[in-house]
Amino acid sequence: MNIDEITSYCRRRGLVFPTAEIYGNYSGFYDYGPVGVEISNNIKNLWWKTFVQSREDVTGINGSIITHPKVWEASGHIASFTDPLTECAKCHKRWRADHVISDALKKPIEGLKIEELTKLIQKNNIKCPDCKGALGVVQNFNQMFTTNVGAVEANTAYLRPETAQSIFVNYKPVMDSTRMKPPFGIAQIGKAFRNEISPRNFLFRLREFEQMEIEYFIQKKQLSECAYFDEFKDLKVNVLSEKEQHKGITTNSIMTISKALKEGVFNSEWHAYWTAIFYKWYLNLGVNPENLRVRQHVKEELSHYSAGTVDIEYNYPMGWKELQGVADRTTYDLTQHELFSKEKLEYFDEETRKKEILYVAAE
Repeated sequence: MNIDEITSYCRRRGLVFPTAEIYGNYSGFYDYGPVGVEISNNIKNLWWKTFVQSREDVTGINGSIITHPKVWEASGHIASFTDPLTECAKCHKRWRADHVISDALKKPIEGLKIEELTKLIQKNNIKCPDCKGALGVVQNFNQMFTTNVGAVEANTAYLRPETAQSIFVNYKPVMDSTRMKPPFGIAQIGKAFRNEISPRNFLFRLREFEQMEIEYFIQKKQLSECAYFDEFKDLKVNVLSEKEQHKGITTNSIMTISKALKEGVFNSEWHAYWTAIFYKWYLNLGVNPENLRVRQHVKEELSHYSAGTVDIEYNYPMGWKELQGVADRTTYDLTQHELFSKEKLEYFDEETRKKEILYVAAE
């Protein structure tokens, strides 16, 4: 089935409907129907049972959708949470530049600067997909939705573009109230909002969606001390490494998790373990192993907070796309929030009598 056939089937069977369809197209937003809401709830409940209720080292929260705007300044989202935008000079429709280029050249475009994207458009004479008009210079477009809090319009706030920051700003009270010690994780399922330039491919790229996320905190000395690693070290997965991508290779290699770690696909045993356990969870849901892979991010596409990221990708009708990212976020987020809030977010090690910022080995 192609993406249009899947869309039609889901609508007929009551899985999802375009939101407020009686008023016309409002792209990037869908409502779950009677069947869809049951499937969605079943998946979320299973995920929560597997990764929170069945584990002693993970607990959960439910953070607010709107939080203090300083959170997004500290996290880097206000400055860096952007997508490349290009506008048609003829019809004035706006497009995500890397997607338009990728579609035109029939190859993935990752990690290029806006100047490089502009050159590709000009060099290859890439036109507007709708009216074939000329595309303009590529600019950065911030994806965060803004709103106002209270009666004063100057009180700008943001709908959260990710659930992770709710975990980081609540990490200290969670740790204090539960008396959890590293290694431990904090999980959350909740809504996120991203003002996508051009939502497309049905449910794959939306402006409102749900995330299921865990941030896993360890001490730096525990990076190579994952007690659960041996359980998954022999799991075979499809892998597309950074090295292979630089060579122009697009076919997957089959590796064990242990070998992929040695090859540098993962940053640590913890990074490898969490990728493996999520990968296995998708297989247990019934996903065809041939349609699942681990793709290592090339250096140029790494997020500002990441020391290393892999995507668990699914082979959709429109090709391999991200199903879930697993990032080594280092101490970036807690360090930033400590800096901007002026509050100490250190963990006190009772054995060494020393304080340290905990390391986020995987999310």
